[in-house]
Parts: sequence; structure tokens; C-alpha cells
Amino acid sequence: MRLDLKNLIGLDGTTPTFAQTFGITFDQGVEWAEQGLEMARQGQLGEARVILEGLVTLNPRSPGYWYALGAVYEQQGLVDDAIQAFTQATKREPRNVDAWMRLGLLQLKGGNGEGLEALKMVAKDTRAEHAELTARAKSILATSRAA
Repeated sequence: MRLDLKNLIGLDGTTPTFAQTFGITFDQGVEWAEQGLEMARQGQLGEARVILEGLVTLNPRSPGYWYALGAVYEQQGLVDDAIQAFTQATKREPRNVDAWMRLGLLQLKGGNGEGLEALKMVAKDTRAEHAELTARAKSILATSRAA
């Protein structure tokens, strides 16, 4: 019998994640994520990446872990990895306009027209706390149509 990594880490949604299997608590995950983000802020991107990749492995269902990992990948210039991480974040939290914005901008910089679709997700957001991002997305979309 072949071991399916997808099932092992809980990506199929029916099996427990590593975190659930090995008893990693939510609070422990948050603590490790905060440590990883602090390392990223201090410029220790390699260390932050190791922590966040570990957290994504432990709990691949967490949009926050995917988003944070995408931000670290982006800072390291790992564009394809960042796009993949932000895509995972948006799949798990479709209303995360920050992830949609970063995804869209990275895709556009790479010449990928899907970036416009991601920015449309941002432009549709009507929540007041995202007004600045929404306006920026609308501006980029208007510019791209004029080109």
C-alpha cells in the first residue's frame, strides 16, 4: 500500500492534519507563527521560512499560515512559491483581500493575465477596512483596460 502524502498531512479534509495527530495545540501554532513573523521582520527570512513551512505542513488548512509563508517567499524573491502560497491562502479564505492583492500583483509582474482576475476579487470587496486596497485594485484594473 502506497502512503499518500495528501492524506497524511490532511489535505483531503477528512483525515487529521499532523497537528491534530501529534497534539499540537492552536496556541502553540499561533506562538510559532508569531515567532516566524518576528524573524521575518528582523530580516531572518530563512529561519522564518523554515518555521512557516513547518506550520503549513502541520496544518495545511490554515489560510494564515499560507499567507505568512507567501509573504516570506515574496520577500525572498521566490515568486512562483509565493504565488502558490497566496493561492492556497485564497482557497482557504476567499475573502482575504490582502492575499488576493498580493497574488494579483505577483501574477501581473510575471506577465500572467490571471492577476487581473485576482484584482477583480479585491475590487469587489465592499468592507470599509479594505477601501484603500479596493481603490488600488480598481485603479490598476482601469489602467490595464486603457493599455
